[in-house]
Amino acid sequence: MSGIPIPRVLDRSERFATLQFINEEDILGYRIRVANSLDNAYGPANGVGGVGTTALFDMLRGRATIAKEIRQKGLGVSGDITRGQTRHTFDPNSYFGDSPEVPPDSDLWFLRVQVSTVTSAAIAGSVPAGFPGGVFPGTADQTNQSRIVIMRNPNYQLVPRPALTLYGTAPDLATAQPGLPAPPEAMEISVPAFADGMTVINHDGADPLLWAPGENLPLMRLDPGARISVTTGMGDTLVVCASGANPTFSIFTSTVTGLR
Repeated sequence: MSGIPIPRVLDRSERFATLQFINEEDILGYRIRVANSLDNAYGPANGVGGVGTTALFDMLRGRATIAKEIRQKGLGVSGDITRGQTRHTFDPNSYFGDSPEVPPDSDLWFLRVQVSTVTSAAIAGSVPAGFPGGVFPGTADQTNQSRIVIMRNPNYQLVPRPALTLYGTAPDLATAQPGLPAPPEAMEISVPAFADGMTVINHDGADPLLWAPGENLPLMRLDPGARISVTTGMGDTLVVCASGANPTFSIFTSTVTGLR
């Protein structure tokens, strides 16, 4: 669901990551979930067949926290101004093995977010109980999670324009059609930085793929077995779906990190 906020990855290095949200009045907490692939992050709905996400931790609004394993390393995490923000610094590898879908620190992470709101917390009786499925770890499906956020691996920013490769299965959505924005159940992917070059490949030999290089943009049709390369006009969000089938696809993109 695109209306659920996603975090900014403020810092990422070996066994170190910081997530940041800008506080919103109606949101009291954020639950961070992860998977090791696009399909698993999307879940089983609409023919994708993924396993789903695993809950990692909750972040309560207005708090800036540092996980115990980071504090014990004595890394000198700065205490800069965090007014109006919610932050958490953690070691991604400390969660490796919690489930088969939690990737190691060295891999890309496919994050999704759930929220506890003023309304849901009041109904449930507390902020932790206000998340989907209640207190941690709760439950998750395609209707109560944010779009998929790709958290880069530690070596991602070693070059000015790192490559990002993705593979997945497009959700089958009956109401999706070229020329209109995607339905809410489409697979929405937030890449780590703005793209400056992209190739999209439809691996299906019989059915078209529908995609757009941004949220709320009209969907374009990519014919069976076709590919398209784009060199300009892209942001940091991709939208993928289909209608009447579940074509598989690959995406290659180069992104701009700001390094020189």
